[in-house]
Amino acid sequence: MPEYKINDLLKKFRQGTILPEEQAFLETWYLNWNSDNQHFTEDEINAAKSKVWLSLNSPVHRLKPWYWLSAVAGILLFIIVFWFYKERVDSPRTNLVVQRARTDFKPGGNKAILTLANGEEVSLGNPAKGDVASQGTVQVTETETGKLVYKGRKEISEAVMINKLTTPRGGEYQLVLSDGTKVWLNAASSISFPAAFEGNYRKVSITGEVYFEVAHDKKKPFLVTAREQEISVLGTHFNISAYQDDEFVTTSLISGAVRVTNLKTKVEKSIRPGQSATTSSANDDVLIHAIDRDEILSWKNGYFQFDNQNVYSIMKVLSRWYNVDVQFLSDKNTEHFGGTFSRGKQLSEILANLEKLGNVHFTITPKKVIVTD
Repeated sequence: MPEYKINDLLKKFRQGTILPEEQAFLETWYLNWNSDNQHFTEDEINAAKSKVWLSLNSPVHRLKPWYWLSAVAGILLFIIVFWFYKERVDSPRTNLVVQRARTDFKPGGNKAILTLANGEEVSLGNPAKGDVASQGTVQVTETETGKLVYKGRKEISEAVMINKLTTPRGGEYQLVLSDGTKVWLNAASSISFPAAFEGNYRKVSITGEVYFEVAHDKKKPFLVTAREQEISVLGTHFNISAYQDDEFVTTSLISGAVRVTNLKTKVEKSIRPGQSATTSSANDDVLIHAIDRDEILSWKNGYFQFDNQNVYSIMKVLSRWYNVDVQFLSDKNTEHFGGTFSRGKQLSEILANLEKLGNVHFTITPKKVIVTD
């Protein structure tokens, strides 16, 4: 469904050039208008009526009966638009999801849980805690900018101490490992890692979606395990998406070089910057595809970028970031959507924009979002 502006449709309505689907949209907009928002005076209503009659001032005897009915409907619509444009001059219509919503969901923020080697859990997020813990010879600190930093001393630790950083739904977090590798965790994600890297490898495991900027060390390859996939690098920038409720594990390379192994079949392939490697439990191979780097990095850079995605995959992404459950009243929607949206917006604003783009409707309740065609 295209995006309509009410004033454009009214102009077509007055000129008699409005298309049937446009008139249906106009009437639907009116029927779903919330009359509680009506705050104009009787004088303003009368002035609005006068403007409508002047706009429809074709010779009366030449008007067809159906046009008279449309003119009456036009009066009501113009009154609504009169109020609407007093509030938002020359702006697109506010979508129905916004007008219906009696509750809303705020965007996610900087928060995570750190599980130390002894099982102790530390809540992270604003305000920053400063020194969090000591893990062997490594000091763990939460900076003022909301980042967890592991800084090791020169002594060698006697035992490997495994820590785990977990973000909830509605959370994200940054981490600097003891070797200087930078890590970004998306919502509902985790990374398990040693407080200090020892031996011939730097090895971590992840769930969810994680972006890495790996510190270069040719003597110690960096290994990441994500479900049935293992990624081996020396120093590079890459993104891994490995949510349990997604069919695929996808590693996307931004710069450097990466080797991806399917742990189930031992199939191994290298990818170049601008490519992704995908594995799944249903496929024995490692599949290579070209990527849109901006789309891959969008979550890390503070926005959603959807490129011809269906409503089911989009709502899965939104449910993680806004920590909200989603109920579909139909599983047969074939609409696909594209667009870029800020991750800092309220959920209702994102859904309102999606309603403009296609045949889908959302109802926000205190506990979930209901999706209908």
